[in-house]
Amino acid sequence: MFTVTPIGSCRIATPLRLGQSTRGIRLNLNRSYGYCHSPAEAVQLARFLRGEVTIAADVWPLVSRSHRLETLSSETHVPSDLYVIELASAKELTIDGVSVQLNYLKSTYPDFFADPDRMQGFWDAAQTGDRARTTAFLDKAWSATDAQRADSVVLSRITLNYVTPDSLAQDIQTLGRLLPDVMFVSHVNARKPDGQTIKSRASFISLVSDGVRDAGFDLYDPTQLMAEFGQPAAIEDDSTSLAHFTTSFSTAVMDDWMARFIAPRTDAAVASGTAPAETLRAQIDAACAAGHYADATSRLSALSSKTEDHRPLGKKVHRAQKAAQAQFHKELSATAETAASTLDIAATVQQAGRLGLFETALILATDAEDRFVSLPCHVLTDVAVRAAAGGDTRSAVRFAIAACHQHGTADRAAQVLADLVVTHRTDLSGVLEPKALAKVQSYLSVADIETALTHTDAPVRTLISSRLTAVELTRIATSLAEKRGVDAAARVLAHWRDLHDMPRLRDKGLIALLDDWSETATRLRRPLDRICALTAVQQADPRHKATRDALRTARIDLVSRFRAAGKARDWTALSALATEVQAIAIPLPEYDLWRARVQFDEGDFARAIDYGSVAADKMPDRINVWVLLMRAAVKAGDTPLAAKAADRVIALSDETTQKLRTQAEAVQRRLHAEV
Repeated sequence: MFTVTPIGSCRIATPLRLGQSTRGIRLNLNRSYGYCHSPAEAVQLARFLRGEVTIAADVWPLVSRSHRLETLSSETHVPSDLYVIELASAKELTIDGVSVQLNYLKSTYPDFFADPDRMQGFWDAAQTGDRARTTAFLDKAWSATDAQRADSVVLSRITLNYVTPDSLAQDIQTLGRLLPDVMFVSHVNARKPDGQTIKSRASFISLVSDGVRDAGFDLYDPTQLMAEFGQPAAIEDDSTSLAHFTTSFSTAVMDDWMARFIAPRTDAAVASGTAPAETLRAQIDAACAAGHYADATSRLSALSSKTEDHRPLGKKVHRAQKAAQAQFHKELSATAETAASTLDIAATVQQAGRLGLFETALILATDAEDRFVSLPCHVLTDVAVRAAAGGDTRSAVRFAIAACHQHGTADRAAQVLADLVVTHRTDLSGVLEPKALAKVQSYLSVADIETALTHTDAPVRTLISSRLTAVELTRIATSLAEKRGVDAAARVLAHWRDLHDMPRLRDKGLIALLDDWSETATRLRRPLDRICALTAVQQADPRHKATRDALRTARIDLVSRFRAAGKARDWTALSALATEVQAIAIPLPEYDLWRARVQFDEGDFARAIDYGSVAADKMPDRINVWVLLMRAAVKAGDTPLAAKAADRVIALSDETTQKLRTQAEAVQRRLHAEV
């Protein structure tokens, strides 16, 4: 079996004990003397497990209450597959260098610690590390009787230290070096009745999170899951110490650990041959016994894609799953009329998800109008997690979105959606509220974004957020330009610029990137390629100077070429420039006028009218456009257009265009005469 050793408090021991009976793991408690809370205590217990530390008998009662020193010292600790280490207290108490527990110290000397002022004075002295000062304080505060003087002999040896970033980093590294595999757990950041967190606890959780991540180890913060559960349902003593988990929450914590830390380690070890298949079999059997068929089948499916060794077990589990699903449907039909309460629906939806009946879970969780009924956030998230692992993307997205709607910062649901954004290019823009979308985006690493953007259907508005720095964006855009071209990369930059409401990009790195793209574009040999490349760059920043200058030069060149073709009445050459004119970002209505002129001269008056009308729409106050339309309309016999064009010529004429006015008036007279 996969073996686990807890180093911490009941907050990790209880979930693991529950997991021992339901998850196919075994607790390895040999030489473990019980609970601990601070980093120094964790290091001491790790060293004791390895037989590297001896603890004096007179200090032992302040270290352990549930085990005899002689018994434990005679045991041997075989290394576990995983050590779950909780770092929950910043206070580190020692006697002659041995870490002792605050709880045991207070319970051993209850009378001394009963007075708050005396206790604070003692801590002030003990924190200095000056034993003479501590002794002097105790001589004044606790020496009236023989019993007090006896207490003071022990208390004078106490030293109090507080964890610092440096000491924490050192202890984390030491634990990682002493033990074969570790994961760390922080305290739960519960809130007091006034809605505020415990300041010192919140600060230490942050310190632990930073320290563990910096060291590169796995970290678990139960606060996230507590938020899904709701604190009253998760914390047993909700109004007092805010430190003990309910049984249902402990079970959920164990489920989360199993999915995120234990199962992946087991599967990897079995696949690589470093762990026997029986280790996996024990966990699969336990999952099936608990009705967690979705977990079992998704794990076996992933392993079967790498080797055929587990396919017989997979087929057996699949048959058992089908039987369990059929039984579930049978019982559901029988109890449909009575399962009306929210609690029953929640339990039934969760059970359906664990069986792998995601569509059934979706039907149960929604009303006649396909809207989700009121369900606990953790239930919605559980189904989303399992549906995602089982390959049912549609159900995973719907349940995860529902969880996010209910709890805007639901971490696990946000993680599910972030994974689906990367793997399935799920577009969440316009689906989630800004706060929930931002939560999902916070789980997208730069590498994730780069991976997703390589696909043409990548949801840019979901992947690119305002939280990305200019440096990160430069990396993303550079990578994307290499893989899918500047056009795709420029659209990403444009969206980021819009998110920041920037008229133009000002970051030096981004400007340098645009400069490079623009320079590369101008070196292209074909004019059309230059125009397309420059137009793509301009999407990122319409005000980028180098690109604007280059496009202006390209426009001048293009105009000179189509004018020359038009004057030469070379229809083939003129038509060949249509793609360039369409591609350039600068309007060129004169091009249509030249096409109309050439077609007029070639006698194709209908096409001359078509091109001339386009030019007239873009240049309604250019008299020469209307003159051409008037003449073409007369030739084509289009009386309404001829009359309209003649009216416009007269309206636009002045003293310099009297001859044109005279022609238009003659057209009008001829048209009236024909009428």
